[in-house]
This record gives sequence, C-alpha cells and structure tokens, in this order.
Amino acid sequence: MNGKVGTDAQFRLTGAILRKVAGIMIPFYRKIACNYSFALRWSKAVRTTDIDTLAKMFKSVAPSAKLSSLSSNGIGYFFDFEFPDPIIQYSCGLTIPPGRTQFTFSTPVHRMIARAILPFYRALRSSSAYAAAVARAINYRNIKRLRRLVRRKVNSLALKRILIAFSGVAFNFKYKRSKFMYQSLLFRELVG
Repeated sequence: MNGKVGTDAQFRLTGAILRKVAGIMIPFYRKIACNYSFALRWSKAVRTTDIDTLAKMFKSVAPSAKLSSLSSNGIGYFFDFEFPDPIIQYSCGLTIPPGRTQFTFSTPVHRMIARAILPFYRALRSSSAYAAAVARAINYRNIKRLRRLVRRKVNSLALKRILIAFSGVAFNFKYKRSKFMYQSLLFRELVG
C-alpha cells in the first residue's frame, strides 16, 4: 500500500458517516482501554473466533448499536454498519495483517491501541468540522493532510504509518512488546 490504494472514485465519504461510526465505537474502545478483564475476554474470543461471545460483549457496551455484521479471523475483528445506498456498509476493525500469524491477538497491544485511537474517535464524534476534514482528505486522497489531521489526535510513537485505503483510513501500529504490526481500520466494505 502506498497510501492511495482502493479508494472508490464514485463514492464520497462524509463526515456524518465517520461521526456515526465513531460514536458507536467510543464506548467499546473505552471499555477495552479501561477494563483489563473485559479486554482479556475479548482477545480470547477473537483468537477462537467466538462470534457469539464477541457480539454479547459488544452489545453490553453499545446496546443500541445496530451492526450489520461482526466477524473475526483469529487475528482481529471487524464491525460492519449498515447505511443507505450507495454506501451500503461502512466498517471498523483491528487486525494483524493476514499472512503473518494465526490465532494471535494481544490484549496489552489492543488496550494500547484503544487508548491511542480514542482521542481520534472522540474528535470525529464531537466535531463535524474535523470529521468533514478527515472525510475530505480521504476522498481527495490527500495523505499529507490526513496525516496532519490524525497526528493532532493520535500521538502514540507506535503509530508507524497512516494510509488511505478503501475509502477509509488504516493506522499501522507497532509496539516493542509484539513482533506483529497491528492495523486499526475504518473503511467502506464492498458488498454484493
């Protein structure tokens, strides 16, 4: 990925989409960041691809959230949210990029990433101007602008790369305590 991969020229991301997804995800990431036992149970369910447990745990922190689907591949998880046409589905997830390992998901790394991205999600939710600026940077594939916007909120030294991909953004995190890169994603899921 060079920072400009897979953005659909026909689709225009809006600040409203980002604000809605961020608003749903904030309680979840806050719970992961603040509650070790919850985060530990979440990681085990990810590693074992126990979707029922993941769904129950997510509903416990975001009871009114309407998920289109929730999935796990043993190295991460993905939330899909339904939107009207032409969007159909917008997704959020956190994963180790495929092909590097199987059934591995670190609770401490997950918690550190949750703490790192919470200010970004809070800014998306609380500021329509900020959310619109992030959406505009993604739509126009302006990676320099996007990186400036993100770095205002995500100041972790573990954030190694910010990419535009699939009408969304990917944050690559690398912590010393893990040999794996983790990716936090917001993207348009293409269904059909």
